[in-house]
Amino acid sequence: MIINASTVVLTLVVVALASFFGLKLVRNFALQIAQENHDAVSAMDQAAEQKRVKQERAADEAAATAFAKVKPILTAESSSAPPSGRASPSSSPSGQAVETGEKLNKAIVADV
Repeated sequence: MIINASTVVLTLVVVALASFFGLKLVRNFALQIAQENHDAVSAMDQAAEQKRVKQERAADEAAATAFAKVKPILTAESSSAPPSGRASPSSSPSGQAVETGEKLNKAIVADV
């Protein structure tokens, strides 16, 4: 084998070209993996978002149902409240809160 300047240059050119195309191939492979990973993460995020929205809707429906059960009690209480001119134990804010709490507890226990 003859080692001179032309064979050294030729060897360097071949190694450079092989390195260039090899690195290009590795880069494309890594890009493909990254894109697939991104798609998978996006799908997982979308599924989690759909689950969160579904749970939020269920919670809103449960709250609306609970309020619908309590609303007749609240409207009956507000219509039977004494005029604001008279002072009675149940007309004080704390008395109303206790009375409302007792009625809510009775309604909840009756529904269960």
